Amino acid sequence: MALGRRRNRERRQRATRWLWRLSQGVMLLLVFLGFGVIAYRGAEEIARAEVTTLEARLAAAAERESAEAGEKTKLIAELEQARADASTWRARHDQEVPRPPFTDVLATAAQRIAAGVAPERLMEVLRAADNPRRCEGRPIIRRFAIRFGGTPNAEEGTSFLDGLLRITAAMPAGTEDAARLANVMVTTAWNGRSENLTGLPQRFTIPLGNLELDLAITASDMRGFVQVALATCPRN
Repeated sequence: MALGRRRNRERRQRATRWLWRLSQGVMLLLVFLGFGVIAYRGAEEIARAEVTTLEARLAAAAERESAEAGEKTKLIAELEQARADASTWRARHDQEVPRPPFTDVLATAAQRIAAGVAPERLMEVLRAADNPRRCEGRPIIRRFAIRFGGTPNAEEGTSFLDGLLRITAAMPAGTEDAARLANVMVTTAWNGRSENLTGLPQRFTIPLGNLELDLAITASDMRGFVQVALATCPRN
């Protein structure tokens, strides 16, 4: 009987030792699980923080990219506007800034004015200047008196082509500045047209079929008279 009690005691001791070892294993397992949970949560927080940082960086990068795209679009628009302005100014420069041969003409005119030639005389020469034409024969030259005061009548002035072309000249009474005040009228009977020209000299061209009637109207050497030269030229 004593043997049976001893065996029971040994079994209880073995069970106790096994339970103790089991509890130690469970405790170790719980400790490891606790450390694992804490480590997981820590890693999760770190990962969440990193994700938040990356999201913020991505948002900032997207904002910068959008701003750069807007700035690029603005720069492209400004570049196109600058090119358009440059083209406009280039066209204005080409149109308004004198270049040869105009600068040569201006330089020559400046030299002649500096030498004492009246600017009005140069203007007369320029107005009378024209490309040479291949005209038939010598021009017909006629001289007639200027009408001072009033309107010239049908008998005044001079005519060409059997009266189909008539030229008259009038000036206000008491004046002598024909270069500025002479009023020249050119009348063509075949079409009923009249042209009023102010000042002398004048160069006037009238088309007539395949010809051009070239009129050169100047103040005559004789005071109070006008001289007209009519040349007949083939049309170009």
